[in-house]
Amino acid sequence: MTMHLPRSGVLLMLVLIVALAVGLFLSTQEHRLGSGVWPNYTLDVVQSIEITTRTEHYTLAKESSGWVVRIAGAEPDALPTPADKARIDTLLGAISHNRPTQSLDQVPESELAGYGFSEPSVRILLRPATLGLGDVLLSFGHEAPTGAALYAQSSLAPGAVFLLDASILHQIDKPSDHYFDYRLLDLHTDEAQHLTVSGATGTQWELERKDDSFVFLRPESLKGSTVSSSEVRLFLHNLTAITADSILTRNDRQPAGRPSFTLDILMAKATEPLRLEVFPQGETEQAFGRSTRHPAGFLLEGDKAKTLFRLAFDMQWRGVITYDSARVQSARIYSVMGNQTLVAEKSATGWEDREHGRKLAGLDLSLWRLKELRFEAEPVSKLGYPAVQRLALELFTKDAAVLTSFLFYSDPRLPPDQCWLKVGSEEMFYPVGNQIIEELQGYLPSRPVRPPGE
Repeated sequence: MTMHLPRSGVLLMLVLIVALAVGLFLSTQEHRLGSGVWPNYTLDVVQSIEITTRTEHYTLAKESSGWVVRIAGAEPDALPTPADKARIDTLLGAISHNRPTQSLDQVPESELAGYGFSEPSVRILLRPATLGLGDVLLSFGHEAPTGAALYAQSSLAPGAVFLLDASILHQIDKPSDHYFDYRLLDLHTDEAQHLTVSGATGTQWELERKDDSFVFLRPESLKGSTVSSSEVRLFLHNLTAITADSILTRNDRQPAGRPSFTLDILMAKATEPLRLEVFPQGETEQAFGRSTRHPAGFLLEGDKAKTLFRLAFDMQWRGVITYDSARVQSARIYSVMGNQTLVAEKSATGWEDREHGRKLAGLDLSLWRLKELRFEAEPVSKLGYPAVQRLALELFTKDAAVLTSFLFYSDPRLPPDQCWLKVGSEEMFYPVGNQIIEELQGYLPSRPVRPPGE
């Protein structure tokens, strides 16, 4: 039995067959083009990338110190600029992933100028370091009339003209400073062993790693004391996060005077420290600096430069209170100004007011905040007028022995959010946040309101 398809069915089947054939052809052509005429080089096999745009000619080169940017026409003594390896990797990825999708019929050499190859938008010469891989020159010409494609040539297929997605031009047409590494230092924070910070008048502080922490070597008043590990980590983290606003490529700038900030960091297994210098800002919006990574110098916005300045006070451990919380069984709060006393006792259900039986919810949290207090400026050994005692707190053990005690003083000479704290028999007074006073006073019983006329 013979089956006859209507004419429309035959036409539809022919259209489907043609579409499948075209799709298979284009897919096969794209694979053939991509695998045979377009490079797929990765960062580990490339030695250098020479880039020529309509305004610049520069080379990204892998040297013993790492990747650098070398600008053509620079002075003979010009120093190369450290390069951002991640951005170079992105460039190679853009080239590899934007393979040709189509090629034109063989174009006569006399007609290549019409596709933009007499003055290409970008030329990229890839030089691999791996044996068996050859140099590849890529040229990128005009956009196709539709604007969706870009004409390109590859030295792997001389004379051929390929079509690429036009978006590749935005990824490869970059100025040389796009590849600069704007980090001030090439620093691995976990490897820092010794830090020295100096100002215009001399060394401000010096730290040395001891096992997993740091201790002060200078100033003499803090020698041997432990440094706040969180402050050191924060300092080094901020240092790696700060980037220069611009990198100077000529070694011809000599700043006046001495640097206002100098940092030396000795890394593990290193014989020479990394150095960072920042000079006084003056009346300009940017400060000049230089480092072992950027010896020709860089410019840094003023507010960024200020974040580098850390006093020894900022680096030291600023905890005030240490006691064993598990030993606390009762507490006495005395308000000097209000002449009120509260004795609180700890039970299995929480804290209670001994006299009135009130539940004192939150007192455990307040005592935890007390232990977390940090002094906000240098302590003093004496207090004078107009400092006034406001609150006293005593903590007791199970045997009613005094575990520790605290005195709080208000002082109009302090910032409005601070008060003085004296711990036990210590002779020092520490400026701390005064919120703890209001918090502890909040547990005192409310005074009864007197009726009018009494």
